[in-house]
Amino acid sequence: MSLPAIDDIPEPTPPQRRGLRLILDVIVAPKQAFASIAATREWLPAFFIVSVLGFAGSLMLGPALQHVIGAEVAADPSAAHAGPADVARLAGYEVAGQVVWQIIGSLMLWLWTAVILTAVSGAGPSSFRVYFSLAANTAIPASIGFFVLALVISLHDPSGYANFSALNRALPDNLAFFAPGESERGVSFLASFDLFGLWSSLLLAFGLRAIGKVDLFWALVTAFSLWLAYAVVQTIPGL
Repeated sequence: MSLPAIDDIPEPTPPQRRGLRLILDVIVAPKQAFASIAATREWLPAFFIVSVLGFAGSLMLGPALQHVIGAEVAADPSAAHAGPADVARLAGYEVAGQVVWQIIGSLMLWLWTAVILTAVSGAGPSSFRVYFSLAANTAIPASIGFFVLALVISLHDPSGYANFSALNRALPDNLAFFAPGESERGVSFLASFDLFGLWSSLLLAFGLRAIGKVDLFWALVTAFSLWLAYAVVQTIPGL
């Protein structure tokens, strides 16, 4: 007597990674993006896009930064001995600092965000990678905003920018236009609150809501508190 055949139980199919299509989902289909993030924990495509936009934007800022630094050096009596080569070197340092901040700084901010979101969701350490992926992918709009700002600045005569505050006000999409006076730290702080940053913060909040099942109010409070913290970080000298 032959025994009935027993079908092999198929192994579960691993979630399919979407690659650069995930970036498009973040922009046009956030709900689908959140589902993919929860399933695949994908973040390298987002890191690639953020790095490319950050690197290209930083390079485009070069001429304007060199002009602004040159104006500051010329107005500083203690730097009277500085020549064009010194100004060019300082501008190079500033561009390099922008590149590091846009790439390495982004990774540090995503780590910080993932720790906070993991704590708020109460899901435990096992969810850290999911929230790191969420932080990386929802940073795409903010990175686009930096690139657009750099593009606008690069399309104008560098001599039209008198100081760093003028650079922050080059794109009328942020609160820097409401800053009293010309305090560079104050303008830098308010410039962090722009439409692209708002887009990223809302995506982060709704992603926390979708993935962590966190009440929408607390998800929004968490996202906007992180945005405020990032704005404070931007005012730290050297960043």
